[in-house]
Amino acid sequence: MAGGAREAMRRSRHAGRPALLPRLIPFVAASGLAAAAALAAPATAPTQFGVNRVNLAWLDAAGREKVLDQIAQSGIRAVRLSLTNPMDASIDAVRLAHQKGLAILLEISLNNAALYPEGTKPRSGRGRIWDMYRLSDVSPELFRAALGDALQRIDRLGVALLAVEPGNEINWGAYNGDLEIRPEANTRTARSLQDLADPDAVARGAANYVQLLKVTRAELAKTKLSAGAKVVSAGLSDIPPEHADRRGIDSIDPASFTALMREHGLDQAADGYGIHVYPGGDGSPAAREQHVEQALSICRSRPAEGKPCWVTEWGFANTAKTCPADDSRRERLVKATRERFADLMRAGRIAAAFYFDWDATTYGIWRCGELSSAGRAAVTP
Repeated sequence: MAGGAREAMRRSRHAGRPALLPRLIPFVAASGLAAAAALAAPATAPTQFGVNRVNLAWLDAAGREKVLDQIAQSGIRAVRLSLTNPMDASIDAVRLAHQKGLAILLEISLNNAALYPEGTKPRSGRGRIWDMYRLSDVSPELFRAALGDALQRIDRLGVALLAVEPGNEINWGAYNGDLEIRPEANTRTARSLQDLADPDAVARGAANYVQLLKVTRAELAKTKLSAGAKVVSAGLSDIPPEHADRRGIDSIDPASFTALMREHGLDQAADGYGIHVYPGGDGSPAAREQHVEQALSICRSRPAEGKPCWVTEWGFANTAKTCPADDSRRERLVKATRERFADLMRAGRIAAAFYFDWDATTYGIWRCGELSSAGRAAVTP
């Protein structure tokens, strides 16, 4: 969790703002839908490497188009976008990405009041991080209504999604209110399920989350264009224990949290396991290799043993702000990690990898008005 506290918690991307709308905004005008339906055929062919650009909904229409033009014109084939408030703008970003020929992995923010029974309060972040709803409190029926509405709107726009990923980093307290924010920072946090203050609540949340995956599959099946989209479980955080301790936020290792979800039917509900991999650039090559191997230990090619991984975030920091950008050191780090991903793709253990993030200040690869050398190594074919 280096790099400007990993890019200010990676743009505070799915929880930093309050739920702006009590329910999803109604369908856009029928005339707009009819026009959008005439878009070119969607980019649905499987693609192995893509890029994140989360929270496009927080930009105006011109800003969204500018970013997606940059991505598409750089030769990138796939993008991970977030469905978050404001919903109309999120869905417009999906439309634009499709129009520009990009395949879309759609992450669904769970920090949305519309998904919880009226009166549900998020767990406090104790002033050190945003408040976050408990995974155990999500209503599968409200989730069905909200997601179903969004997917039908996207379908009417003529968009076929590549995959849908409900939630984000649900194995640590920043994105799962069932996990504890300790009273103070710089204290030992939970490493395992056995360390938790309320393991039953976390288990209930994991079971509830698997129900959300089942709902996602059922709602995708109702669409005309995205019925074949993959269902990917939330990308799990690979935050090291010492960084979790520094923040005072519980973080359960991905292998343990995946095993917990599997107990509740994960393998029947999902096509792939989401995972995030941030090896860090300051340690030794051996330490980075060990970090990658540990994070990807959950990835499986044999159906009886589990599912392949979708690396929905990965990246390295570059804090330099000068132009032209010097990205040579990060380029070497990126190439080594991508080569490892490619090996695991050939073995069937990884399905796809999406670099984080397009134009973030520290992790971004759009530098000085162009795709950096590290960016070309990370995301172009």
